[in-house]
Amino acid sequence: MVLHLRWFIISYRRRSFITNLLLAILILWSIHVFIRYITNITSIVTTPTPSSTSTNILLRNKRVVVQKFYNDSEYRKQVFEKRIKRLSQVVTKSRTVAFNNKSIAFPYYNVHIFYYAWYGNIKFNNDFNHWNHQYIPSWKKQHKIRINRKHHEAPLDIGSNYYPSLGCYSSRDPNVIQTHMRQMEFAGVGVTVVSWTPPRMKDSPHDLLPSLFYYASENNMKITLHVEPYFNRNPANMAKHLSDFFDNYMNHPALYKINITSTTGTTRSLPVIYVYDSYLTPFIAWKELLSVKGNISIRGTKYDALYIGLLVDVQHRYHIKKSHFDGFYTYFASNGFSYGSTWKNWNNLAKFASQNQLIFVPSVGPGYIDTQVRPWNSVNTRHRRHGQYYDVAWRSAISSRARYISITSFNEWHEGTQIEPTQPRSVTGFTYLDYTPEGSDLYLNLTKYWVGQFYHSREKH
Repeated sequence: MVLHLRWFIISYRRRSFITNLLLAILILWSIHVFIRYITNITSIVTTPTPSSTSTNILLRNKRVVVQKFYNDSEYRKQVFEKRIKRLSQVVTKSRTVAFNNKSIAFPYYNVHIFYYAWYGNIKFNNDFNHWNHQYIPSWKKQHKIRINRKHHEAPLDIGSNYYPSLGCYSSRDPNVIQTHMRQMEFAGVGVTVVSWTPPRMKDSPHDLLPSLFYYASENNMKITLHVEPYFNRNPANMAKHLSDFFDNYMNHPALYKINITSTTGTTRSLPVIYVYDSYLTPFIAWKELLSVKGNISIRGTKYDALYIGLLVDVQHRYHIKKSHFDGFYTYFASNGFSYGSTWKNWNNLAKFASQNQLIFVPSVGPGYIDTQVRPWNSVNTRHRRHGQYYDVAWRSAISSRARYISITSFNEWHEGTQIEPTQPRSVTGFTYLDYTPEGSDLYLNLTKYWVGQFYHSREKH
């Protein structure tokens, strides 16, 4: 009887222990689920997702956070703008204190600027060439924006978000060329990189080159070419067209050249040629022209030059190297648009260039907006923020310790990258952007300041 009672008590205690244990586990699990539920509700109400932002609304004396959702491109744009604002605060302060203290009194030939001589007007061209630019359709289905007209109707309606201070000028006007050279010289820029296609091809500046060289020489400027991807361009015919150019201008004092010392100690003075969209041609074709052992090699000949290819994507580093280009540039003024145009990548690109004996030319720009010719491309707009964007671009380029810096651009009005002065202008249904309140010469002055900063940073090294 005693044994049975003891066994009953032991069994009861075991069952009670197990029951209590299960009950405790159940309670803990319930608490865990409740906490997770509360956390999720709180995050939904108060924490914006990576592609959203929040707005505070006061409702019945309680603050409620309401989400406003953005797509990925809009979110990236916000991130870029916040980053630019943060980085530019120190730069803007220092620029305000010493705006002209370190400017230089002469053009600095390590600074190059992309220049476009393709504009026309009725007086000189009998046509508003490029000012009446067409609307470019998108290649993406989701970018279907209906445009009632195929092109702009200058002089009031032009293919740009800004309106030039000189109005719809002609690139053939000698007064315009002279004004442009004076403005670039004032800004401290040393080399005008002229957009170029061969004679008799679209937008060719062939017949303008004598005037460009003349006024460049008058203002202590230098000239070189930016070879566009003209119809059927290949290394062989490009070399032929450039040989004609060199025959005419190789000995001109305004042709830009760099002194290069070979491994044997021999020094040669070579012209510099920028090649836009160089990656569209296979490296094996460029190698035939640019390597010493190529079948049509220009190395060591009177047509030898320093060829600078365009780097857009990260893999283009190896295309540049295998093609035997002498260096590379990044061109685009839209930070984050491509690997090459992303400021944070410039230190790595400078390191790659140094390791492979290549010239690295980062391209800075004041901003980017092309929605007057590509209405669907607002995702790549980079607002100028009264010069702050330009400040950060310059500081990033100087920090990379590049030996040369290019500017995109003096007057590429279609993409809104110009530093050329603007004027306020409104037409029916549209108001052009401008540089107010700082004034139409804002970016000439900023360029002068940063060229001085770059010059003095190079002197230290």
